[in-house]
Amino acid sequence: MPRLTIGAQIFSNMLRYPRVEIIKRKTYVPIYQEYYEVQTMRPNRPMKSKFGMDKSQAMSYSRREVAKLKKEGYTKAVYNSMMVDLNTFCP
Repeated sequence: MPRLTIGAQIFSNMLRYPRVEIIKRKTYVPIYQEYYEVQTMRPNRPMKSKFGMDKSQAMSYSRREVAKLKKEGYTKAVYNSMMVDLNTFCP
């Protein structure tokens, strides 16, 4: 059996946990605008994405998603590329 590299081991560990990412998108035509997208991924389920929010809406939506993950029984999650313990985490 081939041996996994360190990066592949970390990536495979990250796939076991649910993930909530906030992504900033910028548009410059005709004026500068920032839009935020929140992506939620769970193991063995398709990715959900919500787009076109401002920063405060994206933060509140990500907090609701983290609360939903905690309610579903998850103890750890990846939040903005950081592994967090949902029992002690306050976004």
